[in-house]
Amino acid sequence: MSYTSISILKLSATLPQVRDITELLGYKTVKNAFKAPNQIASYYWFDEEDYRSWTGVELEVYKTRKGPIKIFTRSRVSRSYWDLLQQNRTLKLLKDLFGGHFESDAGKNRYWRPNGAAPSPLSSGCYLARWRFHNNLQRAELYLQHRNLGGDLAKDVPSGLPFIDELNPRLLSNNMLVPYLIAAWEEYFRATFTACLRYSRKRESALKQAKLGHVEFEKLIAGSLQAERLIAESFSFQRPSIIAKNFGYVDSKIDIAAILRKPYRGRKESLFDLIENIVNDRNQLVHTGEININLFDAKLRALFVDLTQAVDRAYQHIAKQSNFDPIYDY
Repeated sequence: MSYTSISILKLSATLPQVRDITELLGYKTVKNAFKAPNQIASYYWFDEEDYRSWTGVELEVYKTRKGPIKIFTRSRVSRSYWDLLQQNRTLKLLKDLFGGHFESDAGKNRYWRPNGAAPSPLSSGCYLARWRFHNNLQRAELYLQHRNLGGDLAKDVPSGLPFIDELNPRLLSNNMLVPYLIAAWEEYFRATFTACLRYSRKRESALKQAKLGHVEFEKLIAGSLQAERLIAESFSFQRPSIIAKNFGYVDSKIDIAAILRKPYRGRKESLFDLIENIVNDRNQLVHTGEININLFDAKLRALFVDLTQAVDRAYQHIAKQSNFDPIYDY
């Protein structure tokens, strides 16, 4: 789903004028592999400052030889408060400067209205980290749905003979997903840590623990990465024990370890211990090539649920300690 609009300008509007205003509004030229008839240019707006944009705004310019210039804008249903404001701002300025009219999903010459107030930058940053984790897991889930393993050897039950199970292509495929899942897990906490560090009043502890080399300083000087992200990349975010320690540098009220050690579905094994063991499996596969011969499909799918539950617990805990409401609309 998306929010779309079309602005039909007066015939007096010229393409150079439209290009100038589009660029003044902050849109950047992008290549469009699916160029439509009469399409003159494609643009994209995305504001990374304070995590304002979530999906950005697309803009396309169309012109026939005798007809008026038409400008289409589009933002996705998961757009941010600021993406919406930018789309409204674009429609208003085009109409004020060039005349004509526009039609949006809200009606003719009608702007969209934001639902509620803008979230804080920290809330927005933590939401984006959670949303990207959700998308990364969805990619793995789609892989499982469309994976097609044939042959008698690719069974989804133990054979009773370990040396046979070690040759099972299903188990190899399942084990190969583990490093990907841990990478998605690690990126969630690294991105969340980056946002927390950026808006924390207690930054000195994390800065003292960061190990930055000349390569990182060159990136910082070049402006290719924000300082907080560079610092976050100097920390590991795989094991819950290390994650908890890292967040303690930013805010002593954030206790990831305690949240993950709470009872989980009546199991004896907590999420904390479960994920520590998953990281062990990941390291064993990556460093020695040895696979977990018990990781059949049901156990792998349970791992998706466990990781999601652990991330949600952490997200809710950080939101509570940082005084913002969790956002779950994707």
